[in-house]
Amino acid sequence: MNFVATSLRLSAGVIVWALHFSVIYGLTALACARGAPQAVPWVIGIATVVASGACVAIIARELGRGAGFEPWLTAGLTVLALLAILWETLPVLMVPPCV
Repeated sequence: MNFVATSLRLSAGVIVWALHFSVIYGLTALACARGAPQAVPWVIGIATVVASGACVAIIARELGRGAGFEPWLTAGLTVLALLAILWETLPVLMVPPCV
């Protein structure tokens, strides 16, 4: 496998986290600017479910590849990305949107 493909596979979980981060903050800003704060929890919830599902799929795929450094590293980084996704979703439960 070439360097680019290996690098993308190793960072797949972090890429999912970055996309989730961009989506929830970008769409929250857009919803607040457009006067639709009631949409924010739904958008964040849907984005979190999709990103969490993608992370779980990456973890399952990598752990199914067998023992080796790269699959375990990818799975470990993706677990950390999943924790970050869940952590950045917590404010929707604690802070009202568009304050």
